[in-house]
Amino acid sequence: MTLRLALLLVAVAVTCLGPAAAQGRRSKRATRATLEVPLLLRVAVCGAKPTRTKKWIDEHVAAAARVLTPHGVKLVARQERFTPARCELLTRAHRHAMAIHARADQLTVLVMKRVRDVDVLDYNLMGVHWRYRGKDAKLAGRRWIFLTARARPPVLAHELCHFLGLPHDPAGGNLMTPGPSAPIWKDAARVNPGPFKPILTRRQARRLRRNLRRWLKARAATTP
Repeated sequence: MTLRLALLLVAVAVTCLGPAAAQGRRSKRATRATLEVPLLLRVAVCGAKPTRTKKWIDEHVAAAARVLTPHGVKLVARQERFTPARCELLTRAHRHAMAIHARADQLTVLVMKRVRDVDVLDYNLMGVHWRYRGKDAKLAGRRWIFLTARARPPVLAHELCHFLGLPHDPAGGNLMTPGPSAPIWKDAARVNPGPFKPILTRRQARRLRRNLRRWLKARAATTP
């Protein structure tokens, strides 16, 4: 076989296989299973009125969906109201006391009037992922999210990703950029993270889907 003929055959093979390979990649993306998150948003009633309106909640869920939907994650959200013993959470004990309002079988978001940072006492959080560490064995391992009245729309997506195992990204420049009260902003020895953007990196998206599958599997095993 001459060199010219060999090159011609290679060119024909690339031409034929190129579209097929591209189609294969598109098919793989198209058949990626959508993972549904059962999201329960419980809005605290304070002084006979809810902390935030249904429209406000819908806007935050929609903003979170815009970040997560491109990665095959669908939020199936519903709202309800509840009346807590207090609407302003100032200590760790206050947060732990809210565990009775968090559902174990759904990803629960408690919409509160105020949640103070327990490490930076002059700062009120927009949101935080919280794990119960109290003494009630029946509540052991329960986790949920606090979303406060001062939150901006990207915060819910950020906290949902924390719930599903994504840590802060010290480099920043994406959804998991550390918040304003994070210690990294005060560490002079480190380069400040890049500015926040409501996007996930490919690595973050892969980890998110992997952890979500595990959570859904564990939920299915414990839900009657």
